[in-house]
Amino acid sequence: MYISPIRYVGFVAIAKTIAFPILTFCIALLASATVRAQDADDLPDRLRLGVVIAAEEGARERVEPFRLALEEIADLPVDLFLLETMGEAVEALASGRIDYARLSPSAYAATHQLCACVEPLATAGPDDFPARFYAILVSKRGDLKKTIADLKGTRLAVGNKHNVTGYRVPLANLAADGINVRSHFSTLVEVQNPVEGLRALLEGRVQAALAWSTLAGEAKNGFTAGTLNDFYVSGGRGFEDFEIVWRSPPIPYSAHSLRKNLPDSLKRRLRAGLMDLRRESPSAYLAIEPDLPGGFEPVVHADYRPLLRTYEDNYAPLLQTKNRP
Repeated sequence: MYISPIRYVGFVAIAKTIAFPILTFCIALLASATVRAQDADDLPDRLRLGVVIAAEEGARERVEPFRLALEEIADLPVDLFLLETMGEAVEALASGRIDYARLSPSAYAATHQLCACVEPLATAGPDDFPARFYAILVSKRGDLKKTIADLKGTRLAVGNKHNVTGYRVPLANLAADGINVRSHFSTLVEVQNPVEGLRALLEGRVQAALAWSTLAGEAKNGFTAGTLNDFYVSGGRGFEDFEIVWRSPPIPYSAHSLRKNLPDSLKRRLRAGLMDLRRESPSAYLAIEPDLPGGFEPVVHADYRPLLRTYEDNYAPLLQTKNRP
């Protein structure tokens, strides 16, 4: 049978047009199946959840709805480990005894300092505002708006050296902004709590004070939460005289953290499940975040930079020097 060259070329062209997409689809399908098989091979047999309970009685029953929700999200059995302190949770994550824990932001930074083996999935917030808060530096309002430069040589009220928003975060992050508080201010005066620092400011014992705030909501009420709000709610006089001179970068309230060596597919599944948890299972959400009912937001490692700085060599020595009582 004779086939003309023109008809043959046309037949080959049509065959290629049909076969190439089919071949491409088959290759993609095979690659996808291979990835799924690899993910299945990498998945752990179970997920180990650590929860800090302090001395709370009945904690296992309270946390159970979250454990069950996590099993459904991860499609894995979840074992619950009750931990007495945040320090124990840090050690358990760093040593690999657990895979997942709800940490404070400072505990996340401490864990990363120990092993660089964790990453955050989500943070929770107290309300419908962004789930972040700030360390702030407050002064008395004057005729002109003050700057950090205007406060050079004055007295600053600070918390003790373990206080996160009243000492560690502001000292490290002010230094990152080029302000060494020990040389910029004449004296660092240690106060018992941030509200006392505001009272000392109004009384003229210091000219600036460290505090914290959500910086969300109505400024005239001291915002939604924080030192200014505490002072306002307590009925403290002179509230209108306060002025915020400096703020840190935003800080997440919590850090639902996972060990880095777990497969990416599991991390994605867990993060997506956490984002939907308040809507789909409010009881499970409140079982793990009873004090922050505003829901989860995704976070990444860089969101904890204000805390991570407190462990860096450039800033850590600044935090060790003793303050004046």
